[in-house]
Amino acid sequence: MLLRLVLVSTMLAPPPSEAEAVAAFNAGKLELALKLHRERAAAPGVHAPAALYGVHDSLRALYRTTGDVAHLCEAHDVASGLLARGGFASEKERVSWVELEATDAALVAKVGAKCPTPTSQPTQATEPTPTSEPTPPTIEPTPTPGPRAEGPAPQPGAKDSTPEPGAKDRPPWRPRGRVIAASVLGGVGLGLLGGMAGAIVRREQAEAELAAIVDAAQGREYTVAERAAARDADNRYVRLDATWPALLTVACVSLITSAAVLFAPTRAGSRARARAGGAGFVYSF
Repeated sequence: MLLRLVLVSTMLAPPPSEAEAVAAFNAGKLELALKLHRERAAAPGVHAPAALYGVHDSLRALYRTTGDVAHLCEAHDVASGLLARGGFASEKERVSWVELEATDAALVAKVGAKCPTPTSQPTQATEPTPTSEPTPPTIEPTPTPGPRAEGPAPQPGAKDSTPEPGAKDRPPWRPRGRVIAASVLGGVGLGLLGGMAGAIVRREQAEAELAAIVDAAQGREYTVAERAAARDADNRYVRLDATWPALLTVACVSLITSAAVLFAPTRAGSRARARAGGAGFVYSF
């Protein structure tokens, strides 16, 4: 009875949220991010091609940080296995995975990795055939938490589930490079707004000094010191009166650019991400 309750509670438990997996990835907890993305991809009702982006990215990040080619091989198996199963929500989504599989294959060939051949290639995920094929029990529907050479092959969700709203065009998260660039631009814009406010305050001070000199010299000639102070205050007023609109313009441009960089939609065909290149990593949108 206790075992039955545990099984029922496990089946009813919601899959890990995408935000949890993304937070673990951004914090550098790649093993945890991989585990959470796998559990999400294997959960019923989750559109597997969209959820497996996180699994693939985590495996590629683990390969870049550890140099273990087993992670690269597994990432390649994830892409090739998904292409064999199908179940894509759109042609753009399928093309995106074709590009990922080709990139993985090129990296495997470049490093000369000897990836083991997957023991099974499920091909009937797009349409169920319950009356034939006596071998489905050999395919495990739930992935193990640790990395495997075969790559995760979640069966539920890729068969007959309906994709999440916007899943076919939505990347798993905002790329870190774009977030950093938007933060820098936003910080520059805010700093310029602060400089503009300071210029306005100093301009008002210069105007107040001029008014005080004029009031003090009512009914008499200006002294030499008053003329020099008035000339200095007038020069500061003219200079600051031209400076604050320029600072406001540049600040607005910087803030608008920051928002555009952060919230611009990511092209679904390529999905902005850092990828290994010939001399390091290439960041593409």
